[in-house]
Amino acid sequence: MLALSAQALTETGRALTGHCGVGLLEDLAASQLSQALADLARLHPDATLEVLTYSNAAMRDAYDAGRVQLVLDAVPDIPGPPRWTVRCPLVWAIGQGVDVTADPLPVVLFSNPCFWRTSVLEALERADRRWQVTFESNSLVGVLAAVRAGLGVAAFMPANLEPGMARHDTGALPTLPDVELGLARHPRTEGDPLIDAVETVLRRIV
Repeated sequence: MLALSAQALTETGRALTGHCGVGLLEDLAASQLSQALADLARLHPDATLEVLTYSNAAMRDAYDAGRVQLVLDAVPDIPGPPRWTVRCPLVWAIGQGVDVTADPLPVVLFSNPCFWRTSVLEALERADRRWQVTFESNSLVGVLAAVRAGLGVAAFMPANLEPGMARHDTGALPTLPDVELGLARHPRTEGDPLIDAVETVLRRIV
């Protein structure tokens, strides 16, 4: 990741300065993206990077106010038209001792409003699987803790799976849809070398 960041930065041909606020979906903030941005900040100590995870409404306010220049989130939730999009898989995580053939299936979910929550439940409905919500939380930390405690199954991006959460590929659970992520960039930042470099890192890591 450091090599990727360094490559992105050397393409600018100069030291980077200024401030860049990056709004990230919490699942992305907990993944390798935040480490890549930290690497970038270490390479250019005169540049300040700020990673924020907000509700959709708060993120839009921060974007409109110019505190956040880049937002990477699910396409329906970004505060402006996407400059680019990428599809990412969702995978099942299984709590210790959870029987994936149980009827109803114990499910751990992100609280509403959540685009992924809807996708997970629709996948179960299409597979004619009965389900029961055993725990829900509006934070990744909360959902991970519930799965870790064996309260059920949940859907995550692969980067957020912990070693003890077996990825399930045997067909007992329905295939989950991909999620489409998009990046919005504040129009007033065009040509800013720091914002250009951060966007390059985001493109190469997602």
